[in-house]
Amino acid sequence: MKEKKRYVGVVVKMDDKVLLCKRNNRGSFPGMWSVPAGSIEKNEKSRDAGVREFKEETNITIKPENLTFTGIVPRTSRDGKFVKGYMYVYLYEPKEILFPDLENAVDGEEHTECGYFTWNQISIMNTGTQLKHLLEVILGKI
Repeated sequence: MKEKKRYVGVVVKMDDKVLLCKRNNRGSFPGMWSVPAGSIEKNEKSRDAGVREFKEETNITIKPENLTFTGIVPRTSRDGKFVKGYMYVYLYEPKEILFPDLENAVDGEEHTECGYFTWNQISIMNTGTQLKHLLEVILGKI
C-alpha cells in the first residue's frame, strides 16, 4: 500500500478569530479558504515543517516552541472518495495580530487574500468539512 502524503498547517488564533487564506484558482483546492499549509519534506519533523511552510506562505517567522499540536485532518481526493494524505495542524496564538505579506512571501502567490474570521463567518465559507470541524473546536463552538 502506498504511503499517504503528509502535510502541515498552522492555525493563527487571535481572540475569537482565526487567520484563513484563500487558495488561488491555479493550484490545489482552488478558491477554498484554508490555513497556511504545505507538504512535510522527507525526514522533516511536522512542527519544523509548520514553521517553514508558514514563513514561505506568509513571510512571517514564528518559533517552533510557540506551536501547539492540535490535531490531524485527512486530505481527500477532489471527489472525496479516498484519503490521499494527512495534515498535521498546529495552533499559534500570538500576542499581537499578524498580517501575511503575500507579495514578498516565497509562496505568497498560492493565496489571493488572507483575513481573520469568526466562527459565524467560517461556518458558511468553503473550507472543507474536516478543517471546518477542527476550527469549530479551536474556536470553542463545540
